[in-house]
Amino acid sequence: MSSQPPDPDPATATRRDRGLRADARRNRERVLRTAQRLFATEGLGVSLDEIARRAGVGPGTVHRHFPAKEELYLAVAIDMLEGLIAEAETLAATGDPEAVFTLLARMVAAGAENEAVKSALAAAEFDLRTAAPDVAADLTRHVADLLDRAHAAGTVRDDVTADEVMALVAGAFAAIRHAGAETDQGRSARIAQLILDGLRPR
Repeated sequence: MSSQPPDPDPATATRRDRGLRADARRNRERVLRTAQRLFATEGLGVSLDEIARRAGVGPGTVHRHFPAKEELYLAVAIDMLEGLIAEAETLAATGDPEAVFTLLARMVAAGAENEAVKSALAAAEFDLRTAAPDVAADLTRHVADLLDRAHAAGTVRDDVTADEVMALVAGAFAAIRHAGAETDQGRSARIAQLILDGLRPR
């Protein structure tokens, strides 16, 4: 598997996607959602043609948007991060001091659901923080903002930093993988809760 995607700049890809016709954007979104679901439930071996069939589009549509499977892996991962950013923005608008826990739990769940994709990117020597630095930084900034709110409200330990929180999320992924709970939402949520409870004030 190549370590370089045909278009390594996600920002360029995003600008290109925004220039698509409305129907082409909808087809791309349908392919992304279908690919994410199939990768999570059936593994990475599912073919682009099968993804096209399940998405209800022609094979040419998938191959036009994602000429290589690595591009689809990367797009699925970036789409996941962008979805989390949207959730973070919604949570920020609520003013809830517990919102950081809601977001972190969702981050862990999304990471567990996309573990196969993340592993494939790692095997291909992709790091999302390098491949999509703006998106990754935006998510970290939202986590930091919600953490600041939680600090002010006293709902989280006053000595914990955003970097430590992000490290705990990564640790939760590893714990879920170690327990073989990637496809068991109940078990993965319990593991995440045990880890996140460590952020509560003593």
